[in-house]
Formats: sequence, C-alpha cells, structure tokens
Amino acid sequence: MTKIISLAKPSISNQEIQNVLKCLKKGWVSSTGEFVKKFENNFSKYIGKGYALAVSNGTVAIELALKTFKVGKNDEVIIPDFTFAGTINAVLNTSATPVIVDVNKDDWTIDVNEIKKSINKRTKAIIPVHIYGQPAKIQEIRTLAKKNNLAVIEDAAEALGAFYKKKKIGYNSQCSTFSFFANKLITTGEGGMVLFNSKKKAEFAKKLRNQGRDLKKFYWHTDIGGNYRMSNVQAAIGCAQLKKIKKFYNQRKKVFNYYNFLLKSYKFIKLLPNNPWSSNSLWAYNIIIKGIGKNLRNKLIQKLIKNGIETRPGFYPLSSMPPYKKYSKKKNENSFILGHGSITLPFYNDLKRKEQKKIVSKLISTLPKKIKISK
Repeated sequence: MTKIISLAKPSISNQEIQNVLKCLKKGWVSSTGEFVKKFENNFSKYIGKGYALAVSNGTVAIELALKTFKVGKNDEVIIPDFTFAGTINAVLNTSATPVIVDVNKDDWTIDVNEIKKSINKRTKAIIPVHIYGQPAKIQEIRTLAKKNNLAVIEDAAEALGAFYKKKKIGYNSQCSTFSFFANKLITTGEGGMVLFNSKKKAEFAKKLRNQGRDLKKFYWHTDIGGNYRMSNVQAAIGCAQLKKIKKFYNQRKKVFNYYNFLLKSYKFIKLLPNNPWSSNSLWAYNIIIKGIGKNLRNKLIQKLIKNGIETRPGFYPLSSMPPYKKYSKKKNENSFILGHGSITLPFYNDLKRKEQKKIVSKLISTLPKKIKISK
C-alpha cells in the first residue's frame, strides 16, 4: 500500500499531553478552569495588546464579533468572494446580509475599490480575510471604514503569525478573529479566538459568549447570547502550543522557502503573493496553475492521491455555490481564476525535503498535457 503524504499534521508533544492530563485529573474539562484565562492572557501578550476571548471555533469567533458590534437583520456586511465558507456562514447566522465582492489578483485579498462601490446606507461592517495567511490592505480598509462609520472585523483564521507593515495581524485591529483548527500554525483541535482593542466591547462579547449571562450574577441574563465557549481541555493544548509558536513558524518557513525554490522556475505556476508591506503566516502552501481550470485541477488532485500525495483545491468562489450565489451581483473574475486554478500542497512543520521533491516531481509529471510545461 502506498504511503500517503498527508496534507497537514499537527505537532503535539509531551507538554500538551501533560496539560490535558492535568485538566482530567482535576476534573476541569468544560469551559471553567485555569487554562482558558491563561490562554487568553498569553495570546494577548503574543499579539502585543488587545483583549482576547477564547471560543469554540473560528466561525463562531466571527459570529460573536458581529453580534458584539450589533450587526443583524437589515444590515449588510461586505466580504470577499475568495474565502472559506465560514466567513459568509457567520454573517448569515447573525441574520445579516452578506455582500460578496471580488479580490485583487495581485495579493488575493478583498479589492478595496470593490468595497467602495458596495457601501450603502445598510452597510454595517467589512470583513477582510487574510487569505492563505496573506494580509489584506488593512490600512486602506480601516480608513474607508472610519469615513463611513463601519466596523472592521478581520478574519485572521489563517493569519496567526503574519505581519502587516511590521506589526502582527491583530495588533492594530478594531477586532480580529482566529482559528486553531488542526492544520493551523498552532492548534487546539477545534477552537478560536476573538481579539478586541476595546475593553468595553470585549466585556460585552464575554457576556454574549456565555448565553448573555450577567458577568457578576449567576443565571441572570441581560442579552440574548449563545454558547461560544472554549473548553479548558482545548485551552490547555493551546497554552502549550503558543509557547512553541516561534519554533513552529521557523520550521514552516524552511518548508515554505524550499517549495518556492523547487517551483519558482516553472512559468505556468504562480506562487503565493510576496510584497514589501506584509509577510505571510505560513498557514498553507497554495499555488496557482495558470490556465488549468477547475475540472482538470480536480482530476490532478485525484491522480496525485493515487500516487500517495494528498492535496486540496483552493477555496471555490462563494458566488459559485448554490447557497451564496444571490449575494453577489456579478461574476468576480479574479476570485474564479484563483479558486478554480489553485491547489494546496502538503505543508506541515516536519515535512522532509525528500518528500517535497517527490511532491513537486509528481505534480509536474502528472499535469495535463494541455498545460504547457516550460522552465
């Protein structure tokens, strides 16, 4: 049987195990316990400032943020077409209306000019997504939002560890949301974080996170909330992972750079964006194969798994999928090019160079004949 090179693998060691055992032995396995608050405090320290709230996953992190800014029915929220469905689902789960716009082909993130065209009296918020760890043009978006009195909620699910103008993503954010799914830079299995720059907003969100219950009075509910809490067991894993985030980043950087070295000479392959004003979080390694289209791309993925290599398609444009089509006014060309032409290669901390060579070799040799191979 062919050994599979997995798409992603978490790095779990003894400290995570010991932390979890500590939870189990003490009986603090739900949302109460020493590790939740510790994880939140350490996360805020890592970013450099802000008020962090641990939640059950990255999607509800966005949902909680939206509810904290009182976004709901009859409000519109502008989002990019090229993103994971969690972004739009969070908007819909607050009863707000998503407005899907195209992305910029150079940096793959939401197009600021398209945001400008979409703002109207019903617009309440903008959710720029730092896609594949590539920061959006946040300064321009914040300026535009301030001018129009809009909330900016940065979807940084894939961007922990990324920098925008030499500041960590989340550092200057009105609000940013993160995910700790198993394939992220650090993981808690599932889990997420919301980071506010306002203590008042964080306190309100903390109340909503726990069924809208008053922070000082048991079983007294002042607002309609939900259960968005992270468990102490998840936070215990997160505390151990956060201590190693610099190590994890450096390991991934070596893997990332070696992929770039192996692939940079192929003219029909476009690598992840690289610009002087930001640095990638190194969440995943995604490439564009020029001119391939989604059908040939999907066949390529099937052939690669038969050769022992697990890959994934890039995110399909939201506007191409039945539940979301009505929220886009036009076909967003850049999102379709990126979504239908991209493929995610195996990427994790201890991926070996010989495995990377095999991946690239199989990728190139398996490409459809209609794609011109040239160096």
